[in-house]
Amino acid sequence: MEFNPSNFKSGQRWWLFIIAGILGLAIIVGAGYLIWNAFQVEKPGHQAAKTPELPRMANLPPRKTSIPPPPPPSYSPDAPVLEKVRKALREGITPEEAVAMAKSLPESPERADAAFLLLEYAADNGNTEAALAVGQYYDPTETAPSGTIRKNPETAYGWYRDALKGGQETAKTSLAQLHSWVEKQASEGSYEARELLNNWR
Repeated sequence: MEFNPSNFKSGQRWWLFIIAGILGLAIIVGAGYLIWNAFQVEKPGHQAAKTPELPRMANLPPRKTSIPPPPPPSYSPDAPVLEKVRKALREGITPEEAVAMAKSLPESPERADAAFLLLEYAADNGNTEAALAVGQYYDPTETAPSGTIRKNPETAYGWYRDALKGGQETAKTSLAQLHSWVEKQASEGSYEARELLNNWR
């Protein structure tokens, strides 16, 4: 039996037109998308535009880096003086012996870091002379060699307080000097310095 369009009712014809229209629209949109994509080839040397950085929130203070990072080590990890110190710590020495050894280390590129290992060990075990010396390593106002130890005023403050409690009167001078530095940094906008001042006792 042959297909005769006149056999369809008018309502059925309208549905056929609507379905055909939707299919045709879908084909046109798909073809348009493929053609558009084909012309979006990145040109040689063209870099995608970087997303611009959003401005900082108005109620936040600008970040201020007042302490430069420590220099990278200029010696190998198995440098002789470091190895000597590690061996002594492994074998076991008293805090007093560690302080004495730190003072007697020969001059070398790794001397400051090797001495720090000994002094930190002694300070952790209650030696107040070592606590004062460790504070100086972290103190940004100290100009003595501090190896690869990053300056940190809050940590310096903590060690100075321990040293002062243990009878190291020199720590008073170090604390006063550090306090002046922290005040200056706070006045220049350092959030960390202001926090340290708020907690200063």
